[in-house]
Amino acid sequence: MGEHITAGTPLAWIWPTPAEAASAAAKSSVRSATTFSSESFAADLDAAVRIGFERTLEQDPALRFRQLMDPACKALSPAVNDPYTAIQAIEHMGVLFAALAVRPAGPLVVHDTATGTAVGVPARTFAEHLSVGIGPIRRFGASEPTVMRTLLRLLSTTLYACGEDPDRWEAIECQMNLLTAAAERETVERADLAPVHAEADALRRALAARRAGVARHEPANTATPESAPPT
Repeated sequence: MGEHITAGTPLAWIWPTPAEAASAAAKSSVRSATTFSSESFAADLDAAVRIGFERTLEQDPALRFRQLMDPACKALSPAVNDPYTAIQAIEHMGVLFAALAVRPAGPLVVHDTATGTAVGVPARTFAEHLSVGIGPIRRFGASEPTVMRTLLRLLSTTLYACGEDPDRWEAIECQMNLLTAAAERETVERADLAPVHAEADALRRALAARRAGVARHEPANTATPESAPPT
């Protein structure tokens, strides 16, 4: 969703289940069997997939992130030098990430138990959404500590909203490390890094507390040497 598609290029792939392939091969009519299936699938695909001239917000949340990221990056350009506008865009983006954090993200797989058919729909993962929204602003605003601190605060807000999801914690930690490394590399006055480090340290403590809470609730391994499986 939200990707550019060019006429004449593949939009989807279909292949038979092992049982269908074996049956078609036994009848020596692989070509006719797969052709019929492909034609039927093409008609369903045509009816189910909407292609427009431009992206829309209805099913493409990354578009809204890009619409906020673009003015933030422009505000950070040497020709404008308006970090506060970038900070406002980041704060609005934080609201979106908090809303996304409580929703499923990533590829969708739908199974039809009656026919044994499965349909996979590729979509951006939560980590990819973070990268789309934060990455360009980090690269353009790495030398401005107030911007980097605001991005770290966005991650803290997102962590608070995303609940018990270690994969999303890891994605947040990855962006945190990229932000702190970029700020340390690009900030001229080392003293200006103090608020960035303080925000990053608070986020690290929050991540550690989440992980410690999960560890406390995990069942202990009570296997004895006699009952433990061989290594």
